[in-house]
Amino acid sequence: LNKKIEKQLKENRLEVYNIGDRVHKKQLLFHESPKRMKAFFGGNRVGKTVAGAVEAVAHATGYSRFRKLTPSSGWVVSLTNEVQRDVAQKEILTWLPKSDIKDYVIRHGRKDDPANSIIDKIILKNGQTIGFKTCEQGRESFQGTSQGWIWFDEEPPLEIFQECQMRILDTRGDMWFTMTPLKGLTFVYNLVYLNERNDPDIEYWMAEWEDNPWLSQEEINKLVSTMTDEER
Repeated sequence: LNKKIEKQLKENRLEVYNIGDRVHKKQLLFHESPKRMKAFFGGNRVGKTVAGAVEAVAHATGYSRFRKLTPSSGWVVSLTNEVQRDVAQKEILTWLPKSDIKDYVIRHGRKDDPANSIIDKIILKNGQTIGFKTCEQGRESFQGTSQGWIWFDEEPPLEIFQECQMRILDTRGDMWFTMTPLKGLTFVYNLVYLNERNDPDIEYWMAEWEDNPWLSQEEINKLVSTMTDEER
């Protein structure tokens, strides 16, 4: 029975996501929020990409323990092909139950090895798709289609963000960012952090290493002790 349970949990990790003695409270707040534009800001290893991937899987499958969702198709937007494969795509494949997958469309690589390939989209058995786009493809590749949701893993150029806004206009879709704000005071700072338009449908969270219950405080202290003030 234990072996059977372990196998089922490996195939559907969502069932043990943020359950038990250790939970990431800011991830929970992020998932519970019904706001149509959300942002999870933070440095490396704070759990922002995991939150973004789980949110994408929840929207695509319509399954969420945190709020009611209707299954819908959307895009995962990364900066480059390599970052897509090694970061956002890896997390999607981690949290998306294999039993929900009908087929893969591969941009570069082999269909029998999706983890080491560049996926163009995942077709689900419920008829929805999880598409993968990169900013290096250019604005034109983001034109023409309607989407139910869009996840930006790291900050996109303004022109690609604007194009993506048009993709969710007719669906009243959702959009979220998981990012380290390395580029300074850009449009995301004004749009989301300052919320200059006073849009009631915008919300954000700032996360630190201490917010991630799976990080060792001893390791955090050891790393911080080697950093300059600017790096901290």
